[in-house]
Amino acid sequence: MNKMETRMNASKKSPACFLRWSIHKVTKGLYAVSATIDGSDYDFVGNFRSIQEAQTAGRRYVQDLLHNSLSGGRLSLRSVKSSVA
Repeated sequence: MNKMETRMNASKKSPACFLRWSIHKVTKGLYAVSATIDGSDYDFVGNFRSIQEAQTAGRRYVQDLLHNSLSGGRLSLRSVKSSVA
């Protein structure tokens, strides 16, 4: 197996990272935020009074998840992926 094939095989085995958040209008002046790291299971982040607060909260949530994952924290993407599998 050459170097290119080895790299291709290694990339196929690594889990994909799918950081995304969504905002839904609940009522006038109330927005619900949910976020995902795998594209299928969403976590409820919270309710916010403005779209700007909701965007900031969603962005902060996925940034914190990514940061925690890179540092090997309790909420790391590796531990979440292994618990899903």
